[in-house]
Amino acid sequence: MKRAFSFVLCGALALNLAACGGSQSTAGSAAGSTAAETLTGTAEGFGGDVTATLTVENGTITACTLTGDGETPEIGGAALEELQQQVVDAGGYEIDGVSGATVTSNAVRQAVAQALGEEIQEEAASSTAAPEPAAPAENVQIEGGLQIGQSYTAAHGDSCFTEAVAVVKDDVIVAAYLDEFQFFASDAGITPVPNSDGGFGENYADGMVLGSKRVNADYYSDLMASHAGATTRIDDNYDAIQNYVVGKTIDEIDAAASDENAVDLVSGATLADTAGYLKAIAEAARNAQQNQAVEFNGDSSQLQLNVAYAAAHGDKCFTTAAALTDGENIILSYIDDFQFISSDEDVTGVPNSDAGFGENYADGVVLCSKRVNTEYYSANMSSKGGATVTIDGNFDAIQNHLNGMSIADATALADQENPVDSISGATLVDTAGYIHAVLTAAGE
Repeated sequence: MKRAFSFVLCGALALNLAACGGSQSTAGSAAGSTAAETLTGTAEGFGGDVTATLTVENGTITACTLTGDGETPEIGGAALEELQQQVVDAGGYEIDGVSGATVTSNAVRQAVAQALGEEIQEEAASSTAAPEPAAPAENVQIEGGLQIGQSYTAAHGDSCFTEAVAVVKDDVIVAAYLDEFQFFASDAGITPVPNSDGGFGENYADGMVLGSKRVNADYYSDLMASHAGATTRIDDNYDAIQNYVVGKTIDEIDAAASDENAVDLVSGATLADTAGYLKAIAEAARNAQQNQAVEFNGDSSQLQLNVAYAAAHGDKCFTTAAALTDGENIILSYIDDFQFISSDEDVTGVPNSDAGFGENYADGVVLCSKRVNTEYYSANMSSKGGATVTIDGNFDAIQNHLNGMSIADATALADQENPVDSISGATLVDTAGYIHAVLTAAGE
């Protein structure tokens, strides 16, 4: 049985996590003690100090009180009561911890070890065995049409949001893609999303910058390893979940996501929030069933699904573009933009805009998907620019024109002076930018 962990390493808080340590206060040594004594130890948790106060009688821990006012109330804070009992039951720091509160659990281990004057063992700190290798994706035989769709969800905590892309044949998933967006400290040295140095980035809270976890997989995975003992990279976790869903029906994915041990079903995955990612893919797959189908006859081993981020249109938004290719042709594509909009407007922000993720916005704005808010954004296009085609109608027109086109022909189209004139139903002046974004996803 794999032991699953959720890595709550979000935003600027993650960057302030230090190596566990702190002060020790004792009334004597636990070893050889015959009278009750109180021992205390402190270690750095997710949001500040976690303190363990132990009552020791005859060398045995009879009581444990844990305090950590800076821990996230609904995650680490909620875990402290259970961790107190684990310390008493284990008679020390060798506890199982609480899934979903890994940073707090490790801080408790360190604080208890320090109170006892002991050196924590490496295996207890990491609390995870070597992961299984991810099973390869199933080879799905395809006859007929393929469809692509996208979803935005809160699959993991409240300080990031998930983007899922799924390709389906009827109700069977043929390919999937996962990524997440999170704010990091601007001095962390990460690669931010496009236009972070332009108008888009002006809407960040001071000292913060938005990044993709996949693009910054080295940085984020190092955080997971150093602060939660993770042995599987974040992108490898995503890949394992993606491979698992291929060949399964949407109902089968829903059933797996409802399993309380969903992570144990997915070879190579270690994230406690695996169920959340499965739900995100299932939602994207259902959305795909509403979109245009493109004929493809072959097997899924020929197909590659990838997502790219680009500055396709000005400097106040950034584009997410997906491309399903067979090596020479763009089989399917999908486009959306993210832009900050006044929070006074009647718009729907990305998931967790009302929680930890949204705390990293500048005052008065909210991050939005143009597709999700197509009515609002299209009305602005019409009133300010005289647009006659909605924003999602433009995105669909570009996608539908590219779907089934060879990568070489799409490149030639993007390089035309006015490619928008060649695409029926498209009116965006920056049409070339969106084509180039899809081509980037296609590996060009």
